Amino acid sequence: MGLKIKKKKEKSDTKKVGTFTILKKLILHVGAGKRRLVIPLIILLLLNVIIGWFTPLIFKSLVDDGLGGGIGATGGNIQIIISLGTIFFVSTIAGVVARIAQDFIIQKLAVITMYNLRHDLFEKFQRLGLDFHESTKMTTGKEINYLTADVNTIQELIQSGLLVAISDAFLVFGALFFMIILSPILTLVLFMILPIIIVIAAILFRIARKYFKPLRESVANVTSILDESIMGMKIIQSFTVEETNFREFNIATKLERHMTMKAAKISAIVPAIVFVFIAGSFVTVFFVSGVLIRQGLLTQGILVAFFFYIFTFFEQLYSLINFGTVLQDSLAAGARIIQLLDEDILIKEKEDALEIEGIKGEIDYNNVNFYYKENEPVLNNINIAIKEKERLALVGYTGAGKSSFIKLLCRFYDPIQGEIHVDNINLKDMKIKNLRDNLGIVLQDNFLFTGTIKDNIKYGKLTATDEEIVEVAKKINVHELIMDLDNGYDTIVGERGSRLSEGQRQLIAFTRALISNPPILILDEATSSIDPYSELLIQEALETLLKGKTSVSIAHRLSTIINSDRIIVLDKGEILEQGSHQELIENGGFYKHLYEMQFRDPFKDDNSKKKKTIKPLI
Repeated sequence: MGLKIKKKKEKSDTKKVGTFTILKKLILHVGAGKRRLVIPLIILLLLNVIIGWFTPLIFKSLVDDGLGGGIGATGGNIQIIISLGTIFFVSTIAGVVARIAQDFIIQKLAVITMYNLRHDLFEKFQRLGLDFHESTKMTTGKEINYLTADVNTIQELIQSGLLVAISDAFLVFGALFFMIILSPILTLVLFMILPIIIVIAAILFRIARKYFKPLRESVANVTSILDESIMGMKIIQSFTVEETNFREFNIATKLERHMTMKAAKISAIVPAIVFVFIAGSFVTVFFVSGVLIRQGLLTQGILVAFFFYIFTFFEQLYSLINFGTVLQDSLAAGARIIQLLDEDILIKEKEDALEIEGIKGEIDYNNVNFYYKENEPVLNNINIAIKEKERLALVGYTGAGKSSFIKLLCRFYDPIQGEIHVDNINLKDMKIKNLRDNLGIVLQDNFLFTGTIKDNIKYGKLTATDEEIVEVAKKINVHELIMDLDNGYDTIVGERGSRLSEGQRQLIAFTRALISNPPILILDEATSSIDPYSELLIQEALETLLKGKTSVSIAHRLSTIINSDRIIVLDKGEILEQGSHQELIENGGFYKHLYEMQFRDPFKDDNSKKKKTIKPLI
């Protein structure tokens, strides 16, 4: 039965996120968990706004009443001058104190936001399945960039004015209100020019955003190449491709520089153009105000206050425009973050998922079909019943579907069609942690974390005692190998186990998988990096350890799975044949061909002259 699957609509790689949506979702992260700081901040912001609103009126009274600059006035009043001076001094001190407290709270909220975003992103990374992490569009460097550069950009956005922009907006509208009250004529003159400024700024902002999003992508690309270069330095130097690798990195950094310079030009042009129009508006107001004063329609104090409001209006407007250029970069980073946080999690756990105790290890694949890309089937109509405590082995050429078979069992992916059961329970009905706690996994390329050998073994069982660790290590004959190292179980393994050989890393991974005594053991070419002597020791130990466990082994070296209860031969995602080693040899089929190919002596092969291209069994 062929793979017949209804084609789904392809999901767009990227979702467009609107500015309002980005800001709304980012604001939810601002100071989350410290919302009690918001009310004091609002009070401080309002205090600064009120002081900004009424300070120009103090100078109006000072000029018109205190200094006698009003219409028809002839002299000053020292008492008014002293009173207004006192009010100005007190309000200034209050404003300075409020500004200090306001800045402190904003810095604190920015740091909290940075922490919250990193917390949520990291949690999301751990919940997203291998469909995301193994995607061709996602690399380690790009994932790191989310947690570093993008989050730092949002932190800088808050520190540089997201919250202050709110008070700036209030100051702008407040200044406009008082300008209208003081002199409608001058306000009208001023606002004949303002729409031009707004339109030009809006156009430039729209242009700016086109550059800031590619800029964030180019930064992520540089981080990705840098991460791969550092982690792969041994390969780079081994094949002497330093120059080529540097060229690729240089191309990426040049692109980043190019995009940064384009964004910088826009950031510089926007305020400059706006400033030119602001200067023009000042000149116009100067000219009109002179005419109004000479006609007795305007006092000197009103003019002074009006210009204070103009300065306030344009200063805060200029600040908002500068903030707008920063916002464009931040929105690009924010869009990437929001898209990631909204990323669909394909491997979901049901709310009523079961917690199964005492799993025996009976496994069933029922009509399982699976693919990574549509129209490219990886597993096709797989039906396998694995008995409790049975030792099953999978063999086949590269791309036959062996690793995918295991990934489905670990529920790193879900079948496109069909079901997988453990002890007659659908994997989708089980708690994911419960399932994986009952699996012991040893991969071909085993990852070790920075720390000691003991720390890495404990990943298999965090509560394991030193005695348990030693006991398991002795059972699989690796205790002596560990003790031969400089500090035994306290030996530092280095980043990704770089201070150990591949064989040593794999032996530690073996111990890590068995420390929890899982009922199901998965071995993905578990002895491929071990020397023949160590392999012999482990094979002897496995004969004892695998008793009483269900095991699924991927084997490239067929000598490691000869004693399996059943061997399944996969080819192009389908089961070609199955049986014990002896049965498959006697059948004379595909398995026998693979077996003879591995154990044939090329110097005694009579047909060695007949060259035949054979796929590698890897």
